[in-house]
Amino acid sequence: MIIIKNGDPIDPKKLKKGLGYVESRNNPAAMNPRSSATGKYQILYNLIKDQPEMRGVSRDSLTRNPALQELIMDRRIKEGIGGPSLSKNAVDLEREYKPQLGDKWDFRPDEVAALSHFLGRQGTREYFASLRDDKKFKVPGVNKTPEQYLKDYNKGLNQ
Repeated sequence: MIIIKNGDPIDPKKLKKGLGYVESRNNPAAMNPRSSATGKYQILYNLIKDQPEMRGVSRDSLTRNPALQELIMDRRIKEGIGGPSLSKNAVDLEREYKPQLGDKWDFRPDEVAALSHFLGRQGTREYFASLRDDKKFKVPGVNKTPEQYLKDYNKGLNQ
């Protein structure tokens, strides 16, 4: 069951705590050399560069602006950037896949939101479908498995 607080199915502070840890070990200066993932939350710079607050902000200068990273991440969680918000993903994906997975469903709403940050909305759907269908799921590129990602995400919640 999703618990909705103030219209959100997750606690944004909790989600950000886990994401900051798993994505960069809380390093606002982090830059992925294989993608445009930038900052503490490794948000794709290419996805956010056209946001109003990003006018004149280079990828490099974003790494030196933790407050802007927080503002952008808050928007990604609550309103969405370039697609549904992480909160909406948590609601929609749980509603869609929890009945399909039955006993295999063992995800909190914040974990679903974290997976959608990591894999994207469609990638998270594909992951849940692979669990439902007992098929192997491969994360594109050089990345952790979803299970490893959630393990680190949850470790970050206890830091």
